[in-house]
Amino acid sequence: MEIIDNTGSEARDHLANERTFLSWGRSSLTFLAIGVALIEYKMIISGISFALIGVIFTIFSLFRYYEVKNALLKKKYIINNWSIISITITSIILCLIAFLVILYEKYIK
Repeated sequence: MEIIDNTGSEARDHLANERTFLSWGRSSLTFLAIGVALIEYKMIISGISFALIGVIFTIFSLFRYYEVKNALLKKKYIINNWSIISITITSIILCLIAFLVILYEKYIK
């Protein structure tokens, strides 16, 4: 555990970084839970897609947490637009694929 001086908003910034990490964690657990539920209902491809989104969120949140933490310790902040955009686009694509597979497996097959 690191102990740093509480000057200005430094402590608040680090706590906000932790809250953001936990928020990403909740999102990833939600996607993983949906994936497990879909697999339980025999919708394997859709379940794997949602689980994959959850794993991507988990990995991203871990890297992002340490990236922001290290930047804050150097009195800097990194605005990381490309990864947010790529996570969003990937999530949308995987969700659409999953829903199309669900639609196919449930109603067309």
